[in-house]
Amino acid sequence: MTAAFEDKVVVTTAKTKYETKISSGKHSWIADEPASKEGTDLGPSPHELLASSLGACTSITVRMYADKKGYPLDSVEVHVTIDKRSPEDNQLTRVVILSGNLTEPERERLLSVANACPVHKLLSGKIEIETKLG
Repeated sequence: MTAAFEDKVVVTTAKTKYETKISSGKHSWIADEPASKEGTDLGPSPHELLASSLGACTSITVRMYADKKGYPLDSVEVHVTIDKRSPEDNQLTRVVILSGNLTEPERERLLSVANACPVHKLLSGKIEIETKLG
């Protein structure tokens, strides 16, 4: 099976506490830990990046569908929180805020589309992580 994205993601943490450089193709960004966890707080934490992936995928998927169907969607905003109940029990809560002159059936359809975003499907399915030394 091939990756769903064109380039692999490369992540590097050197000696600057937990400042972590991330790149994928021509894009680069930073992850970090907050100062309260001895980080330099230069970027979002790994948990925030995970939540942002779900939020971005949801927002983009809803926008694409609304555009395709001609729905009067002005904007979509997604709030994602992670409730870490225990190491084996976590819940992601996503609140989708739709702005525009949408009918109730259009709003309900966009909610079902949100639940079909590819990252939602990935996180809801079986996940195996294989780790190797390079």
